Parts: sequence; C-alpha cells; structure tokens
Amino acid sequence: MTTAVLVHVVVSGLATGSIYALVAISLVIIYNATRTLNFAQGEMLMISTFVGFTAYQRLRLPLVVVLLVAVVAAAALGWAIERLIIRHAISATHFDVLILTLGVSLVLRAGAGLVWTHDEFPFPALFANRPVALGPVRVAPVSLGIIGASLALMLALYVFFAKTRLGRAMRAVAQNQRAARLMGISVERVYSASWMLAAVVGAVAGILIAPVIFLSSKMGLVAINGFIAAVLGGFGSMPGAVVGGMLLGVLENLAPLYLPSGIKYSVPFLLLIAILLVRPGGVVGRTVRRKV
Repeated sequence: MTTAVLVHVVVSGLATGSIYALVAISLVIIYNATRTLNFAQGEMLMISTFVGFTAYQRLRLPLVVVLLVAVVAAAALGWAIERLIIRHAISATHFDVLILTLGVSLVLRAGAGLVWTHDEFPFPALFANRPVALGPVRVAPVSLGIIGASLALMLALYVFFAKTRLGRAMRAVAQNQRAARLMGISVERVYSASWMLAAVVGAVAGILIAPVIFLSSKMGLVAINGFIAAVLGGFGSMPGAVVGGMLLGVLENLAPLYLPSGIKYSVPFLLLIAILLVRPGGVVGRTVRRKV
C-alpha cells in the first residue's frame, strides 16, 4: 500500500469522523444540561435535512440558504420536542426520559416515511467531487470541505460556551443545577436552548453527510456511531467527543485495509467494547468515584 493511498484513506476517515464528532457533540450538549441521553437525535437530524431538501427541490434555493433552512427547522423541532414533550416529564427518572426519546425517534422516522417515503434521495453536494492533487496524493474536496466546515463549527461552539452569557449559563447548569438556580439562571430556558443548539449541530452534520450516504429515513442511524464516539472520548466531554469521533472515523476506514472488508461495520462496536473494558471513562474523560 502506497503512502498516497494511506493519506487518502486517513483524510476520508477524518471527514467521516468529523460527522461522528458533531453528532457526539449534539448528544453531549443535551446530556450535560439535562443528564439525559437523546435517542431521537439521529431522527431530528434526518427531519431537518429533509426539510432543507424539500426547500431545495421546490424553490431551487442556493445550498447555503438550504443549510439555513435546515438549521432553522432543526431549532424549531428541538424547541418543540423539549417544550411540548420532554418538559412535561421533568419529574420522571432519566431512564423514563430515555425511553421517551426513543419513542420520539420512532414517531419521527415513521412520520418521515409518510411524508417523504423510505426511499433514498441524492442530495446536492456543497463541495466539488473532482479529486485535488496535492503532490502524489489525491484528496477529495468533499472530505476537505467536511473537515473544514466541522472544525469551523466546533470552534464556533467553543467561542459560544466560553464567551457568551448563554454559553456560560449552560456550563453552569451542567456543573450544578441547584447552584445555577440560586445564581438566577433559568434552568428551563437552558434546557430549551440545549435542545435547540443540539438540533442545530445535528442539522449541520446532516447536510454535510447527506451527499455522501444519500438522504433517507434511515440516515438517523448515524447517531449510533455518534454515541459510540462520545463514549470513546469520555461521555460528557466535548473535547472527548471530537477526539472520539476522529478516532472512530479513521479506524473505521483503516480497518478494511488490514482486515477482511466486512469488519468495517463491526469496528465501532469492537472499539466500544474495548474502551469499556480498558478505560471506561473514555480517552479524554475520567472515572468519577462517589462515596455511598
């Protein structure tokens, strides 16, 4: 295997890992604010991408505008689910809310099938498909575009959480809800903002990945790999979500080069088992011990 082929595979893996990282970040945002796993994140991603696709088909809007339409639709969907469903279960256990989000995911997938069918649709690419030659290495612009767009969004999220008032409020709620309330922070508003922000991040991931895997009602299954990426990095850690996503994407692409090709689909689960056995806290996270 030549160096050029290896570089191409690694770059493709980083592009795939960038999508996993964005999905992992969206899961971590909700988990940090509410201590709840959102099993509907993949279907929310899929619905917002379908809305953008419909706007493109019916109105022939530029792809940048399509992205904005998907983002707005995602924010509205995230707010509606939190405000109309999740908030009414605020006194329920985390396990109950987890099952509730699983039910929401099934409803959203069935609804997408009724509105758009369960067929696969080619989604217009934001980036060119013609390979770019960098010396002896040929790299797909779509891979570089996905990596660049994902890193830009991750940087924007870092600035949001570090510099804005709402971002600091979300961090405060993630650390201690009771203390945040005593400081005058509206935990309920932070809940809504967390769901909306997570949905927006998911929508961007959906728009980026749809041209690669085709748009369908099953596209939300990418959230499974996003969840595994979050666990690999250390669930609850945003830097860990990025590291876990990139690591998973690269290893998933490298595995077929050295192992039977069919093992690619088993790599995420094998990595999940390995990390839980060797380092349960994740690559970046740490195990927290509690006295009882």
